[in-house]
Amino acid sequence: MKFKFKTREVLTFILVALIVYMILIFGFAFIYYQTNSIEMMPAAKPYSEKLSFEKAVYFSIVSFHTIGFGDIHPITQIGRQIVMVQSTISLFFTSIFSGFLVYFVIKRPQDVFTTEKVYIRFRKEHFQLSLRIGNKGRDLIDLKSKFEAWTIENNTRIRVFRREEELPDLEKILYYDVDLEDPEGRPLLLAIRAALKESILLHMKFSFIGNDIKTGEQVAFAKYYNSTHFCFGKSFYNVYSWDPNGRRKNFRWGNFERIDTMEPEIRRQFMD
Repeated sequence: MKFKFKTREVLTFILVALIVYMILIFGFAFIYYQTNSIEMMPAAKPYSEKLSFEKAVYFSIVSFHTIGFGDIHPITQIGRQIVMVQSTISLFFTSIFSGFLVYFVIKRPQDVFTTEKVYIRFRKEHFQLSLRIGNKGRDLIDLKSKFEAWTIENNTRIRVFRREEELPDLEKILYYDVDLEDPEGRPLLLAIRAALKESILLHMKFSFIGNDIKTGEQVAFAKYYNSTHFCFGKSFYNVYSWDPNGRRKNFRWGNFERIDTMEPEIRRQFMD
């Protein structure tokens, strides 16, 4: 049986917590048993005898959960000290377990990603710098993005380009484009040409923040690139199809990074 990543994460956490719980229960039961520091109440057992390990486990569980039936109680100073230590540990264990379990259940998995390459595309008679953003989880809304490009000279960061803007909602696929022939994008165009000629090493970062449409949880994403990640292309391959009701279907995430080849003459035009 295959589980989703989030389900596996929750089950792994529960398994680890259960193992720790059993170690604590049996560990303290062993200490009670070895120190002979607990006994049955006289009303429950009118004569004194060393309790079995099974009853020590029972007392350990009752003490751990602070139930306190009173049928077994500590009779020595060390027994009372052991109960205090176990009760304190149980308080922290329960709080930590509950908190982390809620966190693992409601937290959003890392299901947002971008292309591994930075694509220089020729589209609608314009050269564009393009990224494709994918989302395998719940929709994201209220997206605010930032794209930066810079070089390092004499141990100083020299900014080449920076743009901040709001993006449409991220359902499954979103495209981020910078028009390199627009006056705003021209400094980036010149820097890319220099980087492709290996005159400079260009560094880039794409990031955004948004909100999970169901939980309102803020999601942040960032990806770094440099000159070695440039790739030429035209149109990205389709990742999904549309059904008659206008809903996406038949997702082919294997096409996420695939793109039509750019003709050599257009590539030479870009470098001129």
